[in-house]
This record gives sequence, structure tokens and C-alpha cells, in this order.
Amino acid sequence: MEVTITKLNHEGKGITKIDNKITFISNILTKEVADIEITKEYKKFNLGKVTKYISTSDSRVVPACPYYGVCGGCNIMHMSYCAQLDFKKDKVKNILEKYAGIVTDLEIVPSDKVLNYRNKVTLHISNNKVGYMKEGTNEVINIEKCLLLDNRLNEEIDNISDKSSDSYVIRTNGSDVISNEKNDYLIMNINDYKFRIDIKSFFQVNSYICGLLFKELESNLDTTNNVLDLYSGVGTLSIVSSKKAKKVLSIEVNKNSYMNAVANLELNGVNNVDFMCGKVEDLIDKISVKPDVIITDPPRSGMDKKTINVIKEFLPNKIIYISCEAMTLARDIKLLSEHYTLNKVKCFDMFPNTYHVETFCVLERKF
Repeated sequence: MEVTITKLNHEGKGITKIDNKITFISNILTKEVADIEITKEYKKFNLGKVTKYISTSDSRVVPACPYYGVCGGCNIMHMSYCAQLDFKKDKVKNILEKYAGIVTDLEIVPSDKVLNYRNKVTLHISNNKVGYMKEGTNEVINIEKCLLLDNRLNEEIDNISDKSSDSYVIRTNGSDVISNEKNDYLIMNINDYKFRIDIKSFFQVNSYICGLLFKELESNLDTTNNVLDLYSGVGTLSIVSSKKAKKVLSIEVNKNSYMNAVANLELNGVNNVDFMCGKVEDLIDKISVKPDVIITDPPRSGMDKKTINVIKEFLPNKIIYISCEAMTLARDIKLLSEHYTLNKVKCFDMFPNTYHVETFCVLERKF
């Protein structure tokens, strides 16, 4: 059946209505006209795919990846990079307006690389195949080269000898490589900082954008007394903020990240940061010193209600919220809106060719 796409959803899928039922279609752009077929039917919506393009957008490009449309890794490689940035900016703006009631202008900072930017990859292994999951299935597609990966990671794929596990993680700093088989650690050099990380620790996958985020944090921190850093990983944001703060207290649940964070204090000559290992929701109400600034960089699920309620009790002057999921970001900002005004929103394209985007927000306390 022939359809015209009216808009895109937050995952970059085209939206149309068939028999009054919303249908989401991959690999199509706003205002494009195409013949499609329904691939899956659900109670409230359908999924479809294009069988023939009738009219295409000027923003459409030919995806460089031979696996595109089969592998579930990239979602919007059929958009020009300029269109990708516009999509992500509009996505965050629309989500904040719809779910947080906030109308705001924002900018998006592009990545220096659209391809070969990832410093980490998790590969799946099944039936001697090494690669990614076929979209919507548990079937592994054998990948010889992923265009999103740093070239050192692609070189390492050919060297995988242990195919006994279900997954294989590789990480690089551009020269050295660690993996499941070589579970050592790397030193990541970002701006003037050095960070020790191992294969199990969280670290941003785009080193260039990571450096810009650090600069953004520095520029939005005034000289202050106490900073509380939630979900602190290997201590990156704590160490960056230690230059402006008298004292920084950080909470991280992952033991590997916690151990690396402690090592990173010595690596960077920092002596005004203390780390706590455990869940944020278990430890935040045990903090005796009221923070002046809270930095939070939670997982995609956002912050839990207890954490938000304790933040409301602390009432710090400023909250810096960094998020990779705009939906939960909007939800949490809405819950904090009684006491805080969103004064700044800036997007960073941490994940080119995917619908994901990193968002940096500054919330100021209402007095």
C-alpha cells in the first residue's frame, strides 16, 4: 500500500496511519512517499517496511554500511549528517515540551567523525558467528567490519580466538586494545586528564564528544564548596569538577568502575574527591553534608523516585543533568520542576548514525 510519512518518532522511524492504526516504518523520512508492507501487527500499532520508494527526500543518502537495514546497530544512516543533527535536536526539543512542559531553544554539537568514532564494542557470538544481532531477532549476523568502530577495534575482530562465550567486548584508546581475552586496563587521555579503565567499566564511547562534555561541565561550574556526583563511573566528572569544588563526593555501583575511579585520583593528582561504592538510591540519604551542586549522569532508566525526593530535600543551588535518554530526562526534570528552572539545554552527538543523543542540562534552583 502507498503511504506518505507525516513525521518521525524518537527512534527515527516514519509514522503513518493505516486503517486508523499508527504504523512505524524503518528507513524512511518525513514527506517521503513509498509502497510499504506490514511486517508485524500489534494491538495498538503496526510495524512496516518499504517495498518501493515513490518520492524521496533531499535529505536521503545511500548508507555506507553493507549491513544496514539488517543489523540493528544503526538506525538513521539513510539521513544526511545535517539531517541527523536536525532530527536529534528536534527530538529532544519535542520530548521536553511534551513530557516536561518546557519550551526551549537548544543547540547540538556535531561529532568530529561520523564513522570510526566508537572506542568500545560488544559483539555477540553464536554458531561460530561474531557480530551483531539481526534487528528484532536473536540471530547473530557475522560482521567483518563495522563502520562505526575505531579501526583498531575492527582489526581486533579478526583476531578473536575465544568463541565460547555469548559476547565479546573490545575497547581501545586508539593504539592499545583490551578485550575479554586481554582483561587488562587502558589509559584514556581526554583533554588534560588521564583515566584508567578496564573492560567492565563505563566510559563514553566517543572520545571527542567526551572531551567537549568535560569542557561544558567546567564552563558551567562556578567555584563552590560541595559537589555530589551521582552514577560517577570511573570518576571522570568528579575529577573534572574537583578543580572548582572544595570537596566532591561520588557514588558508583560498579565495583570495577569504583576501583578505577580511586586509581584515577592519583593518576590526576586529585585529593579532594571521595568515592562511595553502592547504589545511588541506597547511599544518597546517608550523606550528611548538603551539596551545593549535584551532577547526575544516570543510566537510560533515569533516576529513581527516592533519589529525586532526596535531591528535593537537599535543594542544591544547581543540578547538572547529563542524559543519553531524552524520555527519562524529561520525566525527571518534570519531577524537579517545582523547585528548579531549566536554564540550559545542549545536545552532543555522541552516537552518529543512531537515534541516540547525549543531552547536557543545567537546572537552577528557584528562590
